[in-house]
Amino acid sequence: MAAKKTAVPAVVKELWVENRHGLHARPVAKITSLAQQFDAEITLEKDGRRVDARNMLAVLTLDCPQSTRLVLKATGPQAREAASTIASLFARKFEEP
Repeated sequence: MAAKKTAVPAVVKELWVENRHGLHARPVAKITSLAQQFDAEITLEKDGRRVDARNMLAVLTLDCPQSTRLVLKATGPQAREAASTIASLFARKFEEP
């Protein structure tokens, strides 16, 4: 009898863009670089539009100035770790002054 796979629930986090200049090229590069390091599918959603967090151009098209609310959704073996790491980057304002 084959072992039954247990579905791992998605990890969902609400994120706020708090850095003064919003999600410009440098913060987005940090997001996509981190997203590519995990065995997880990671998306960012703004106003019902969802993009792959590994795709820099797609994330940039979300047009996220300061105070933008995003929803991060991660699924896969490293979903929890990926979501926490990316949320931490947002919380640190992408290490911008």
